[in-house]
Amino acid sequence: MPNASPNLANLRPFPKGVSGNPGGKPVQSRNRITGALLAALADDFDEHGQSAIVACREQTPARYLAIVASLLPKQLEIAQEKPVREMTSEELEAEIAWTLERALAQEQFEKDWYAAQAAQTAAKD
Repeated sequence: MPNASPNLANLRPFPKGVSGNPGGKPVQSRNRITGALLAALADDFDEHGQSAIVACREQTPARYLAIVASLLPKQLEIAQEKPVREMTSEELEAEIAWTLERALAQEQFEKDWYAAQAAQTAAKD
């Protein structure tokens, strides 16, 4: 009986231009399925989307907030009108204050979201 665990020294890559699966996957199989699924979801959303959003917001507000949060950018991008080296002290202070304000607002949003999650979990128990 041959050795059950193959010796890695005996393994060789396929020559360039030769596939290990010559039949391959059927042409457009994944794209066709994905397209059909997206079309069905779009049709369903056109018919029921708005009422589903309202129901989600009213019945599971924590989940609703999670969905909204997932749509927000993960990082805050700050567009500067002029380079930091060219800013006056007052302009720098204003930029710092604005950035801190945004960070605190994001932190409060996250605290509220987690509190809503905990309240929803407690209500289920």
